[in-house]
Amino acid sequence: MEETIYLATASGQVRLRRLADNVLRVTHAAPGGGYPSDRPWMEAVLLSPPLPSPPAARLEAGVHAGLVQAGAGSIDEAPIFSEAFPPRQGLQRRIPSISLDIPKVQVQAGLRRVRQGVRLGLHIHPGERFYGWGEWFDAFPRRSGRLELRIRDAISLLQSRATYSAIPIFLSSRGYAFWLLNSHPSRWKLGRHSNVLEIEADGPGVDYLLIYGPDFETILGSYTALTGRPPLPPRWAFGLWVTSYPQGSQETVLAHAQQHHQCGIPLDAVILDYHWEEGFHNFRWRRALFPDPQRMLSSLKAMGVRLGLILTPFLNHRGRPFQRWLLNRLAHNLPRGAEHDAALALPEYDQARQQGLLAHDEAHWWFGVGGMLDFANPAAGAWWNARLKPLYEQGVAFFKNDDGEYLPEDAHSTAGMHGSEYHNLYGFYYGRALYEGMQALDDRRGLVFSRSVWAGSQRYPALFLGDQKPSYDCLRRTLRAGLNLSLLGFAWWGADVFGLDGKTTLETHIRHAQWTLLNPIARYFWRPPDIDDTRFPWSHGAQAEASFRHHALLRYRLLPYFCQLAWQAWLKGLPALRPLALAFWNDRQALDIADQAMLGEALMQCPVVEAGALQRQVYLPAGEWHDFWSTQTWQGPGTIALPADLDHLPLLARGGSLLPLGPELQHIPDEHRFDELELRCWPPYPARLDFYDDDGRTRGYLRGEFSLTRFSVQPVSTGLSLEISAAQGDYPGQPEVRKITWLLQRCAPPERITVNGVVTNDWLYDPQAQTLSIPMPSSIAHEARAEIVFAEQNA
Repeated sequence: MEETIYLATASGQVRLRRLADNVLRVTHAAPGGGYPSDRPWMEAVLLSPPLPSPPAARLEAGVHAGLVQAGAGSIDEAPIFSEAFPPRQGLQRRIPSISLDIPKVQVQAGLRRVRQGVRLGLHIHPGERFYGWGEWFDAFPRRSGRLELRIRDAISLLQSRATYSAIPIFLSSRGYAFWLLNSHPSRWKLGRHSNVLEIEADGPGVDYLLIYGPDFETILGSYTALTGRPPLPPRWAFGLWVTSYPQGSQETVLAHAQQHHQCGIPLDAVILDYHWEEGFHNFRWRRALFPDPQRMLSSLKAMGVRLGLILTPFLNHRGRPFQRWLLNRLAHNLPRGAEHDAALALPEYDQARQQGLLAHDEAHWWFGVGGMLDFANPAAGAWWNARLKPLYEQGVAFFKNDDGEYLPEDAHSTAGMHGSEYHNLYGFYYGRALYEGMQALDDRRGLVFSRSVWAGSQRYPALFLGDQKPSYDCLRRTLRAGLNLSLLGFAWWGADVFGLDGKTTLETHIRHAQWTLLNPIARYFWRPPDIDDTRFPWSHGAQAEASFRHHALLRYRLLPYFCQLAWQAWLKGLPALRPLALAFWNDRQALDIADQAMLGEALMQCPVVEAGALQRQVYLPAGEWHDFWSTQTWQGPGTIALPADLDHLPLLARGGSLLPLGPELQHIPDEHRFDELELRCWPPYPARLDFYDDDGRTRGYLRGEFSLTRFSVQPVSTGLSLEISAAQGDYPGQPEVRKITWLLQRCAPPERITVNGVVTNDWLYDPQAQTLSIPMPSSIAHEARAEIVFAEQNA
């Protein structure tokens, strides 16, 4: 497919390379002639599979008035993309070597430095909206303003202007994506009145990709074909996780998990926070807190709970006692007894330094000063993973990658990158190293819980949205950040239930839990009761506990559905939680919606984002929409006032959907199978689902070990036909029979029902709920059919 042409421009020459019908790479020649070489990171980030070529989506580019323009099929008419002025290269930008970093509580000063850089501008069309750029909390979509793409530890206080994950890619409402192939810090200014998007980037070369859709689903398909799609997580990862902050003792961990069991609130994973180990990082248990870690692991396993451990990329060689004291006074982030512990890892630091495995040997962070691993170096990843292997063998299930934003400017990598180029990319290599290390153990599915990511990190799920507070402002921020990430192919992210810290009220406890418990990944933080007793599921009494339990159990009932979304993410690059701009591209009103999202194709989440609200305005795209909790139905397009009582997440089901649900669970065993399903259906029909199933644990799906079963509801002249196909494909341990129950919503009472040609009375109609329930056990290997005949007036 690749074809290359060279054209003259106002600034010299440009090279256009076609990667697919709808993907072009645009590279401007350097001022002295010649084209920049590929950057060191490109080999790791960019894949080279055959890119899909959507029909009628050929992107054409050329030069007009000395500037690059691109359009769909032709650039003779109105282009969808155009440069605003000739790019300038080789610019010098002087910056003072002084920085104040609030999380590190330090000031560094020095002489002014000079950076080489580039400047380019893109034309903004009237009404054009922009999405993406990584994990941005302040806007979705974006029409004006400034962004600085340089990651940092973006605590809640800074999230109006900072981010943990800065990726130089945006999607435009005009139907294209733009990816500046430059990982250095960059500054983007969207002019409200100038109609120009100005970009200043450090580093060499003006090199970018254009991807045409025009719809966002097509763009995502091409982008994730180029950078990788999210592999399937282990099935248990769709359960509920928890972390204590600061870390409590072994007995406290077990007592908390037991309390979940006693309250009937499911739990699948506990992540131990900082100070589970003696030093950062010597990979040895802190015996003062965990005198018998093997007993703890065994006890958790008996309750069906996995254990994860937090990691940072540092090997401390000296402490920062004043900062430890100050941060503990402000944030209460140290367990008792660790206040004066330097938490060093001197042997590990010395060994890694001597072997050349450090990107920097004097990196400052929260809990000390030390070497920061060069994870772009395969040898450094292997060294790190070798120290994690005994913990895996002991029973640890996964690791949380924290603090990947601290790489200093004067760092370097054996891959040929200096700190400026490596800084934003660091989370990509950090996550890749751990993910690949886990996959090298056996046939398990990998899982890394990261905070900082870059393009391509979607290949190494999952991530969390950093440190929040339990406020409505933070709730709205996480919606925007998550939706921006979803449009860059990140399927498995989560905003922590209740955020990192901060006291909840009855209302914020309930509303935050409703939203975050149906995030793609769900994890909550609790704090010792003497610090904050408002962050437990059972805080604030019976009403809050019941609401938390109700929505957590709904999450577990949706497990079969989450697994369908995982398959779609792997197959097509689609995220689990989808902006309306992605799901309803042709609806121009949907392009501005930042407080609603589709969970897959069937469900629309409409979280309450304002204090005290008992209803909210909801925009409905075209079609029928049904309240998940009642019998109310609305017709779109249009805006409605949706009831939002405190005890329920406002949740709508899309007409024509077929939603698979499983039984309520208290945890997700490795051997869990989808042998019991409720197929909940909403009119109008037809409705269809190609149900994906596998063992939920191994990478056998990559070898073709999975099955697909079609469920469908078809209107016929006398009523409805319910059909179950024979499964196509299989996998080890696949159930031979499924207990299927159809649950038809907004349904009239039937006159007669036959199953496989035989009249049956084994059904239940609820006139108040307007539901019809039909049990229909089904052999995996055979087709099955039910026919529903309605009275003539209801047909």
